[in-house]
Amino acid sequence: MNRKIILSIFVLFLFTFIALPVSAQEDQHDAQYVVQPGDTLSKIALRFNIGVDELTVANGISNPNQLFVGDLLILPGVDWIEGILDVSDVPVGETFRSLRRRFKLDNELLGRVSGVVSPSQVYAGYPLMLPTNIGEDLVSARAALSKGESFLELAAKNGENPWTVAAGNQFKSLWNGISGDVVFLPGTNQPGPGGLPSPLTLEVRKGDFIQGKTTVLEVGAEGQLIELTGELLGHPLNFFEYNENLVALQGVHVMTEPGPYMLTLKGSLADGSSFSFSQLVRVKAGDYESEKITVDPLYLNEEVDNAETAFVKTFTTQVTPEKLWAGFFEKPTPFDIYINSFFGTRRSYNGSDYTYFHSGIDFGGGQGADVIAPAVGRVVFTGSLEVRGNATIIDHGWGIFTGYWHQSEILVQEGEMVSPGQIIGKVGNTGRSSGAHLHWEVWAGGVQVEPYDWLIEVFP
Repeated sequence: MNRKIILSIFVLFLFTFIALPVSAQEDQHDAQYVVQPGDTLSKIALRFNIGVDELTVANGISNPNQLFVGDLLILPGVDWIEGILDVSDVPVGETFRSLRRRFKLDNELLGRVSGVVSPSQVYAGYPLMLPTNIGEDLVSARAALSKGESFLELAAKNGENPWTVAAGNQFKSLWNGISGDVVFLPGTNQPGPGGLPSPLTLEVRKGDFIQGKTTVLEVGAEGQLIELTGELLGHPLNFFEYNENLVALQGVHVMTEPGPYMLTLKGSLADGSSFSFSQLVRVKAGDYESEKITVDPLYLNEEVDNAETAFVKTFTTQVTPEKLWAGFFEKPTPFDIYINSFFGTRRSYNGSDYTYFHSGIDFGGGQGADVIAPAVGRVVFTGSLEVRGNATIIDHGWGIFTGYWHQSEILVQEGEMVSPGQIIGKVGNTGRSSGAHLHWEVWAGGVQVEPYDWLIEVFP
Protein backbone atom coordinates (compact mmCIF):
# COMPACT_ATOMS: atom_id res chain seq x y z
CA MET A 1 0.00 0.00 0.00
CA ASN A 2 1.19 3.54 -0.76
CA ARG A 3 3.14 4.97 2.20
CA LYS A 4 1.26 8.29 2.01
CA ILE A 5 -2.09 6.47 2.29
CA ILE A 6 -0.85 4.45 5.27
CA LEU A 7 0.37 7.64 6.98
CA SER A 8 -2.94 9.40 6.34
CA ILE A 9 -4.97 6.48 7.76
CA PHE A 10 -2.73 6.30 10.82
CA VAL A 11 -2.99 10.01 11.56
CA LEU A 12 -6.76 9.96 11.03
CA PHE A 13 -7.05 6.99 13.40
CA LEU A 14 -4.86 8.72 15.98
CA PHE A 15 -6.77 11.99 16.02
CA THR A 16 -10.13 10.22 16.11
CA PHE A 17 -9.38 9.25 19.70
CA ILE A 18 -7.98 12.56 20.80
CA ALA A 19 -10.45 14.66 22.75
CA LEU A 20 -10.48 18.14 21.35
CA PRO A 21 -10.88 21.10 23.73
CA VAL A 22 -14.30 22.71 23.66
CA SER A 23 -14.37 26.47 24.02
CA ALA A 24 -16.76 27.81 26.59
CA GLN A 25 -19.67 29.76 25.14
CA GLU A 26 -18.98 33.39 25.84
CA ASP A 27 -21.69 35.92 26.41
CA GLN A 28 -22.64 37.81 23.30
CA HIS A 29 -21.84 41.51 23.39
CA ASP A 30 -22.86 44.35 21.14
CA ALA A 31 -20.28 45.12 18.49
CA GLN A 32 -18.58 48.50 18.38
CA TYR A 33 -17.80 50.75 15.43
CA VAL A 34 -15.03 53.25 14.70
CA VAL A 35 -16.45 56.39 13.09
CA GLN A 36 -15.09 56.96 9.58
CA PRO A 37 -14.70 60.14 7.50
CA GLY A 38 -18.08 61.18 6.07
CA ASP A 39 -20.11 59.27 8.67
CA THR A 40 -23.25 60.61 10.31
CA LEU A 41 -25.42 58.95 12.94
CA SER A 42 -28.14 58.38 10.37
CA LYS A 43 -25.70 56.72 7.94
CA ILE A 44 -24.34 54.45 10.66
CA ALA A 45 -27.84 53.58 11.87
CA LEU A 46 -28.95 52.72 8.34
CA ARG A 47 -25.86 50.61 7.69
CA PHE A 48 -26.42 48.44 10.75
CA ASN A 49 -30.24 48.58 10.74
CA ILE A 50 -30.43 50.42 14.06
CA GLY A 51 -32.68 53.29 15.07
CA VAL A 52 -30.96 56.63 15.38
CA ASP A 53 -32.52 57.09 18.83
CA GLU A 54 -31.19 53.69 19.93
CA LEU A 55 -27.71 54.61 18.75
CA THR A 56 -27.90 57.98 20.50
CA VAL A 57 -29.07 56.56 23.83
CA ALA A 58 -26.63 53.62 23.84
CA ASN A 59 -23.70 55.99 23.40
CA GLY A 60 -24.92 58.84 25.63
CA ILE A 61 -24.81 61.29 22.76
CA SER A 62 -26.34 64.63 23.69
CA ASN A 63 -25.61 66.39 20.40
CA PRO A 64 -26.02 64.16 17.30
CA ASN A 65 -24.08 66.70 15.25
CA GLN A 66 -20.95 66.30 17.35
CA LEU A 67 -19.54 63.13 15.84
CA PHE A 68 -15.81 62.86 15.27
CA VAL A 69 -13.68 60.54 13.14
CA GLY A 70 -12.20 57.90 15.41
CA ASP A 71 -15.05 57.93 17.93
CA LEU A 72 -15.96 54.44 19.20
CA LEU A 73 -19.68 53.74 19.14
CA ILE A 74 -21.62 50.87 20.68
CA LEU A 75 -23.95 49.24 18.14
CA PRO A 76 -26.99 48.16 20.20
CA GLY A 77 -28.50 44.88 19.07
CA VAL A 78 -25.65 44.08 16.68
CA ASP A 79 -24.76 40.74 18.20
CA TRP A 80 -24.24 38.88 14.93
CA ILE A 81 -20.57 39.83 14.93
CA GLU A 82 -18.03 40.45 17.68
CA GLY A 83 -15.23 42.95 18.12
CA ILE A 84 -14.55 46.50 17.07
CA LEU A 85 -15.46 47.22 13.47
CA ASP A 86 -12.94 49.42 11.71
CA VAL A 87 -12.09 50.16 8.09
CA SER A 88 -8.62 49.64 6.69
CA ASP A 89 -7.17 49.16 3.22
CA VAL A 90 -6.57 45.56 2.17
CA PRO A 91 -2.78 45.09 2.11
CA VAL A 92 -0.88 43.39 -0.67
CA GLY A 93 -0.61 39.74 0.27
CA GLU A 94 -4.14 39.42 1.67
CA THR A 95 -7.19 38.26 -0.28
CA PHE A 96 -10.88 38.00 0.54
CA ARG A 97 -10.30 34.31 1.28
CA SER A 98 -7.29 34.84 3.54
CA LEU A 99 -9.05 37.64 5.46
CA ARG A 100 -12.16 35.49 5.83
CA ARG A 101 -10.04 32.72 7.33
CA ARG A 102 -7.91 35.06 9.43
CA PHE A 103 -10.95 36.70 11.07
CA LYS A 104 -13.00 33.48 11.28
CA LEU A 105 -15.84 34.83 9.13
CA ASP A 106 -17.84 33.07 6.45
CA ASN A 107 -18.51 34.67 3.07
CA GLU A 108 -21.98 35.88 4.03
CA LEU A 109 -20.90 37.48 7.30
CA LEU A 110 -17.81 39.14 5.84
CA GLY A 111 -19.90 40.42 2.93
CA ARG A 112 -22.55 41.72 5.31
CA VAL A 113 -20.17 43.66 7.52
CA SER A 114 -18.00 45.01 4.70
CA GLY A 115 -20.64 45.57 2.03
CA VAL A 116 -18.89 43.25 -0.43
CA VAL A 117 -21.22 41.59 -2.92
CA SER A 118 -18.52 39.52 -4.64
CA PRO A 119 -14.96 38.58 -3.59
CA SER A 120 -13.84 39.93 -6.98
CA GLN A 121 -14.54 43.43 -5.63
CA VAL A 122 -11.71 43.14 -3.13
CA TYR A 123 -8.32 44.30 -4.34
CA ALA A 124 -5.15 45.55 -2.67
CA GLY A 125 -6.04 48.96 -1.27
CA TYR A 126 -9.79 48.24 -1.06
CA PRO A 127 -11.30 49.84 2.09
CA LEU A 128 -12.66 46.81 3.93
CA MET A 129 -14.46 46.79 7.27
CA LEU A 130 -13.19 44.07 9.58
CA PRO A 131 -13.61 43.18 13.27
CA THR A 132 -10.56 43.73 15.48
CA ASN A 133 -9.87 42.97 19.14
CA ILE A 134 -11.91 39.78 18.92
CA GLY A 135 -9.61 37.71 21.11
CA GLU A 136 -8.45 35.48 18.28
CA ASP A 137 -4.90 34.72 17.27
CA LEU A 138 -4.58 36.80 14.10
CA VAL A 139 -0.91 36.12 13.44
CA SER A 140 -0.93 32.37 12.89
CA ALA A 141 1.80 30.72 10.87
CA ARG A 142 0.79 29.69 7.35
CA ALA A 143 1.53 26.58 5.34
CA ALA A 144 0.94 25.75 1.68
CA LEU A 145 -0.64 22.50 0.53
CA SER A 146 1.73 20.77 -1.86
CA LYS A 147 0.48 18.92 -4.91
CA GLY A 148 -1.33 15.76 -3.84
CA GLU A 149 -1.00 16.60 -0.14
CA SER A 150 -4.01 16.26 2.18
CA PHE A 151 -4.77 18.08 5.42
CA LEU A 152 -3.82 14.88 7.23
CA GLU A 153 -0.31 14.95 5.79
CA LEU A 154 0.09 18.70 6.23
CA ALA A 155 -1.08 18.51 9.84
CA ALA A 156 1.20 15.57 10.59
CA LYS A 157 4.16 17.41 9.05
CA ASN A 158 3.49 20.45 11.24
CA GLY A 159 2.47 18.59 14.40
CA GLU A 160 -1.11 19.89 14.27
CA ASN A 161 -4.54 18.33 14.71
CA PRO A 162 -5.92 17.93 11.16
CA TRP A 163 -9.51 18.58 12.23
CA THR A 164 -8.44 21.81 13.94
CA VAL A 165 -6.53 22.90 10.83
CA ALA A 166 -9.46 22.08 8.55
CA ALA A 167 -12.04 23.76 10.79
CA GLY A 168 -9.86 26.81 11.36
CA ASN A 169 -9.62 27.30 7.59
CA GLN A 170 -13.34 26.69 6.99
CA PHE A 171 -12.98 23.34 5.22
CA LYS A 172 -15.75 20.80 5.74
CA SER A 173 -13.54 17.77 5.22
CA LEU A 174 -9.89 16.78 5.31
CA TRP A 175 -9.74 16.11 1.59
CA ASN A 176 -10.82 19.23 -0.26
CA GLY A 177 -7.65 21.28 -0.07
CA ILE A 178 -6.28 22.73 -3.30
CA SER A 179 -2.63 22.43 -4.28
CA GLY A 180 -0.79 25.67 -3.51
CA ASP A 181 -3.54 26.91 -1.18
CA VAL A 182 -2.18 28.63 1.92
CA VAL A 183 -3.82 27.73 5.22
CA PHE A 184 -3.41 29.01 8.77
CA LEU A 185 -2.00 26.80 11.49
CA PRO A 186 -4.02 27.55 14.66
CA GLY A 187 -2.13 27.98 17.88
CA THR A 188 1.02 29.22 16.20
CA ASN A 189 2.36 32.74 15.98
CA GLN A 190 4.18 34.11 12.95
CA PRO A 191 3.12 37.41 11.39
CA GLY A 192 2.83 37.78 7.65
CA PRO A 193 0.31 38.07 4.82
CA GLY A 194 -2.37 35.39 4.80
CA GLY A 195 -1.97 34.72 1.09
CA LEU A 196 1.64 33.51 1.41
CA PRO A 197 3.11 30.68 3.49
CA SER A 198 5.36 31.36 6.48
CA PRO A 199 7.87 32.91 6.73
CA LEU A 200 7.23 34.97 3.58
CA THR A 201 6.24 38.63 3.61
CA LEU A 202 5.20 40.84 0.69
CA GLU A 203 5.49 44.62 0.43
CA VAL A 204 5.14 47.28 -2.24
CA ARG A 205 8.18 49.43 -1.57
CA LYS A 206 7.71 51.97 -4.38
CA GLY A 207 5.38 52.83 -7.22
CA ASP A 208 2.09 51.75 -5.67
CA PHE A 209 0.79 50.56 -9.07
CA ILE A 210 0.47 54.08 -10.51
CA GLN A 211 0.48 54.76 -14.25
CA GLY A 212 4.03 55.43 -15.46
CA LYS A 213 5.70 54.52 -12.17
CA THR A 214 8.33 51.92 -11.33
CA THR A 215 6.68 49.49 -8.91
CA VAL A 216 9.05 47.68 -6.56
CA LEU A 217 7.80 44.48 -4.94
CA GLU A 218 9.81 43.01 -2.07
CA VAL A 219 9.41 39.49 -0.73
CA GLY A 220 10.95 38.66 2.62
CA ALA A 221 12.00 35.03 2.61
CA GLU A 222 14.42 34.40 5.52
CA GLY A 223 16.45 32.23 3.18
CA GLN A 224 13.59 29.78 2.64
CA LEU A 225 12.71 30.51 -0.99
CA ILE A 226 14.42 28.47 -3.66
CA GLU A 227 12.26 29.66 -6.56
CA LEU A 228 9.94 32.63 -7.15
CA THR A 229 8.21 33.79 -10.32
CA GLY A 230 5.29 36.08 -10.98
CA GLU A 231 3.35 38.21 -13.43
CA LEU A 232 1.86 41.70 -13.40
CA LEU A 233 0.02 43.46 -16.23
CA GLY A 234 1.13 40.82 -18.71
CA HIS A 235 4.81 41.19 -17.81
CA PRO A 236 6.88 38.51 -16.05
CA LEU A 237 8.20 39.56 -12.66
CA ASN A 238 11.92 38.95 -12.32
CA PHE A 239 13.07 38.68 -8.71
CA PHE A 240 16.62 39.30 -7.52
CA GLU A 241 18.34 38.95 -4.16
CA TYR A 242 18.58 42.23 -2.26
CA ASN A 243 19.45 42.63 1.45
CA GLU A 244 18.54 38.97 2.14
CA ASN A 245 15.14 39.51 0.48
CA LEU A 246 13.92 39.31 -3.11
CA VAL A 247 12.85 42.34 -5.17
CA ALA A 248 11.26 42.83 -8.58
CA LEU A 249 11.13 46.15 -10.46
CA GLN A 250 8.24 46.46 -12.90
CA GLY A 251 6.99 49.50 -14.75
CA VAL A 252 3.27 50.22 -15.08
CA HIS A 253 2.62 51.46 -18.60
CA VAL A 254 1.52 55.08 -18.58
CA MET A 255 -1.50 54.30 -20.79
CA THR A 256 -2.79 51.40 -18.67
CA GLU A 257 -6.46 52.00 -17.89
CA PRO A 258 -7.00 52.57 -14.15
CA GLY A 259 -8.68 49.60 -12.51
CA PRO A 260 -8.01 46.18 -10.97
CA TYR A 261 -5.45 43.81 -12.48
CA MET A 262 -4.19 40.43 -11.34
CA LEU A 263 -0.87 40.00 -9.55
CA THR A 264 0.34 36.39 -9.41
CA LEU A 265 3.23 34.73 -7.61
CA LYS A 266 4.43 31.12 -7.59
CA GLY A 267 7.29 29.64 -5.67
CA SER A 268 8.92 26.76 -3.87
CA LEU A 269 10.29 26.68 -0.34
CA ALA A 270 13.33 24.94 1.06
CA ASP A 271 11.12 22.38 2.84
CA GLY A 272 9.91 21.12 -0.55
CA SER A 273 6.48 22.76 -0.43
CA SER A 274 5.20 25.00 -3.21
CA PHE A 275 2.64 27.78 -3.27
CA SER A 276 0.66 29.95 -5.65
CA PHE A 277 -0.82 33.36 -4.92
CA SER A 278 -3.05 35.72 -6.87
CA GLN A 279 -4.55 39.05 -5.89
CA LEU A 280 -6.20 41.94 -7.66
CA VAL A 281 -4.23 45.18 -7.38
CA ARG A 282 -5.59 48.51 -8.50
CA VAL A 283 -3.74 50.62 -11.06
CA LYS A 284 -4.19 54.30 -10.20
CA ALA A 285 -4.23 57.28 -12.52
CA GLY A 286 -1.00 59.24 -12.84
CA ASP A 287 -2.78 62.55 -13.51
CA TYR A 288 -0.70 63.51 -16.54
CA GLU A 289 -1.22 66.64 -18.59
CA SER A 290 -2.51 66.76 -22.18
CA GLU A 291 -1.37 68.77 -25.16
CA LYS A 292 -2.30 69.30 -28.80
CA ILE A 293 0.51 69.22 -31.36
CA THR A 294 0.53 69.93 -35.08
CA VAL A 295 3.22 68.08 -37.06
CA ASP A 296 4.01 67.14 -40.62
CA PRO A 297 1.72 64.18 -41.46
CA LEU A 298 4.84 62.29 -42.59
CA TYR A 299 5.74 62.07 -38.88
CA LEU A 300 2.61 60.01 -38.18
CA ASN A 301 3.52 56.74 -39.83
CA GLU A 302 2.25 54.19 -37.29
CA GLU A 303 3.70 51.24 -39.21
CA VAL A 304 7.22 52.70 -38.99
CA ASP A 305 6.67 53.82 -35.38
CA ASN A 306 5.48 50.38 -34.26
CA ALA A 307 8.27 48.54 -36.09
CA GLU A 308 10.94 50.76 -34.53
CA THR A 309 9.43 50.47 -31.03
CA ALA A 310 9.39 46.68 -31.44
CA PHE A 311 13.06 46.84 -32.40
CA VAL A 312 13.91 48.89 -29.30
CA LYS A 313 12.01 46.38 -27.15
CA THR A 314 14.27 43.57 -28.32
CA PHE A 315 16.86 45.25 -26.10
CA THR A 316 14.76 46.75 -23.29
CA THR A 317 12.88 43.54 -22.49
CA GLN A 318 16.08 41.65 -21.75
CA VAL A 319 17.07 40.97 -18.14
CA THR A 320 20.66 41.02 -16.90
CA PRO A 321 20.82 39.28 -13.50
CA GLU A 322 23.57 41.60 -12.25
CA LYS A 323 22.63 44.98 -10.76
CA LEU A 324 25.13 47.49 -12.17
CA TRP A 325 23.91 50.83 -10.83
CA ALA A 326 24.06 52.11 -7.25
CA GLY A 327 22.22 54.99 -5.60
CA PHE A 328 20.63 57.88 -7.47
CA PHE A 329 20.87 58.28 -11.23
CA GLU A 330 22.70 61.42 -12.33
CA LYS A 331 21.11 63.89 -14.73
CA PRO A 332 21.87 63.02 -18.37
CA THR A 333 22.68 66.63 -19.30
CA PRO A 334 24.22 69.66 -17.58
CA PHE A 335 21.28 71.72 -18.87
CA ASP A 336 18.72 69.95 -16.68
CA ILE A 337 16.67 73.11 -16.02
CA TYR A 338 15.76 73.32 -19.71
CA ILE A 339 12.95 70.79 -19.99
CA ASN A 340 10.90 71.09 -23.16
CA SER A 341 8.45 68.27 -22.49
CA PHE A 342 7.72 66.01 -19.53
CA PHE A 343 7.10 62.28 -19.36
CA GLY A 344 3.58 60.88 -19.67
CA THR A 345 1.95 63.87 -21.35
CA ARG A 346 -1.02 62.71 -23.42
CA ARG A 347 -0.76 64.01 -26.95
CA SER A 348 -3.19 64.75 -29.74
CA TYR A 349 -1.47 65.00 -33.12
CA ASN A 350 -3.21 67.04 -35.82
CA GLY A 351 -6.56 66.81 -34.05
CA SER A 352 -6.41 63.07 -33.26
CA ASP A 353 -7.65 61.49 -30.03
CA TYR A 354 -5.28 61.59 -27.07
CA THR A 355 -3.96 58.12 -27.81
CA TYR A 356 -0.31 59.15 -27.95
CA PHE A 357 1.97 59.86 -24.99
CA HIS A 358 5.43 61.28 -24.39
CA SER A 359 7.67 58.39 -23.38
CA GLY A 360 10.54 60.36 -21.83
CA ILE A 361 11.84 63.77 -20.82
CA ASP A 362 13.03 66.26 -23.44
CA PHE A 363 16.03 68.27 -22.24
CA GLY A 364 17.14 71.39 -24.08
CA GLY A 365 20.62 72.92 -24.02
CA GLY A 366 21.26 73.35 -27.71
CA GLN A 367 23.09 71.54 -30.48
CA GLY A 368 26.25 69.82 -29.31
CA ALA A 369 25.50 69.88 -25.57
CA ASP A 370 26.93 66.94 -23.62
CA VAL A 371 24.91 63.75 -23.12
CA ILE A 372 25.94 62.11 -19.84
CA ALA A 373 25.65 58.54 -18.54
CA PRO A 374 23.51 58.62 -15.36
CA ALA A 375 24.80 55.40 -13.83
CA VAL A 376 27.03 52.40 -14.38
CA GLY A 377 25.84 50.32 -17.31
CA ARG A 378 26.72 48.46 -20.48
CA VAL A 379 25.99 49.93 -23.90
CA VAL A 380 23.82 47.43 -25.79
CA PHE A 381 22.90 49.50 -28.85
CA THR A 382 24.21 52.44 -30.83
CA GLY A 383 22.98 53.41 -34.27
CA SER A 384 20.76 55.56 -36.45
CA LEU A 385 16.97 55.02 -36.36
CA GLU A 386 14.34 56.72 -38.48
CA VAL A 387 12.23 58.04 -35.60
CA ARG A 388 14.73 58.25 -32.76
CA GLY A 389 17.68 59.43 -34.85
CA ASN A 390 21.15 58.69 -33.46
CA ALA A 391 20.31 56.48 -30.51
CA THR A 392 22.08 54.85 -27.58
CA ILE A 393 20.64 52.22 -25.21
CA ILE A 394 22.36 51.35 -21.93
CA ASP A 395 21.64 48.25 -19.80
CA HIS A 396 21.92 48.90 -16.05
CA GLY A 397 20.95 45.37 -15.01
CA TRP A 398 17.82 43.85 -13.43
CA GLY A 399 15.71 44.87 -16.46
CA ILE A 400 16.52 48.60 -16.16
CA PHE A 401 17.56 50.45 -19.35
CA THR A 402 18.06 54.05 -20.41
CA GLY A 403 17.66 55.44 -23.94
CA TYR A 404 19.11 58.58 -25.56
CA TRP A 405 17.53 59.76 -28.81
CA HIS A 406 18.18 62.45 -31.50
CA GLN A 407 21.92 62.83 -30.79
CA SER A 408 24.25 64.61 -33.19
CA GLU A 409 27.14 62.37 -32.13
CA ILE A 410 27.48 59.02 -30.38
CA LEU A 411 30.71 58.72 -28.37
CA VAL A 412 30.43 55.13 -27.08
CA GLN A 413 30.40 51.69 -28.64
CA GLU A 414 28.27 48.61 -28.11
CA GLY A 415 29.63 46.45 -25.31
CA GLU A 416 31.37 49.38 -23.62
CA MET A 417 30.93 49.86 -19.87
CA VAL A 418 30.09 53.43 -18.89
CA SER A 419 30.31 55.20 -15.54
CA PRO A 420 28.24 58.01 -13.97
CA GLY A 421 29.12 61.40 -15.43
CA GLN A 422 30.83 60.00 -18.52
CA ILE A 423 30.08 61.93 -21.72
CA ILE A 424 28.48 59.41 -24.08
CA GLY A 425 27.23 61.68 -26.88
CA LYS A 426 26.13 65.12 -28.03
CA VAL A 427 22.66 66.65 -28.24
CA GLY A 428 21.31 66.86 -31.77
CA ASN A 429 18.30 67.10 -34.04
CA THR A 430 18.39 63.74 -35.86
CA GLY A 431 15.40 61.54 -36.62
CA ARG A 432 11.89 62.93 -36.24
CA SER A 433 12.81 66.03 -34.29
CA SER A 434 11.74 69.65 -34.66
CA GLY A 435 14.73 71.10 -32.79
CA ALA A 436 17.91 70.13 -30.98
CA HIS A 437 17.13 68.28 -27.73
CA LEU A 438 17.88 65.11 -25.78
CA HIS A 439 14.95 62.75 -25.40
CA TRP A 440 15.81 60.58 -22.37
CA GLU A 441 13.95 57.42 -21.38
CA VAL A 442 14.07 54.92 -18.51
CA TRP A 443 12.67 51.41 -18.99
CA ALA A 444 11.74 49.01 -16.16
CA GLY A 445 10.58 45.50 -16.96
CA GLY A 446 10.07 46.32 -20.64
CA VAL A 447 8.02 49.47 -19.98
CA GLN A 448 8.92 53.18 -20.19
CA VAL A 449 8.60 54.79 -16.75
CA GLU A 450 8.90 58.25 -15.23
CA PRO A 451 12.62 59.08 -15.62
CA TYR A 452 12.56 61.88 -13.07
CA ASP A 453 11.80 59.38 -10.26
CA TRP A 454 15.20 57.83 -10.86
CA LEU A 455 16.89 61.18 -10.28
CA ILE A 456 15.23 61.80 -6.89
CA GLU A 457 14.77 58.29 -5.48
CA VAL A 458 17.07 55.35 -4.87
CA PHE A 459 15.88 52.13 -6.48
CA PRO A 460 15.22 49.43 -5.44
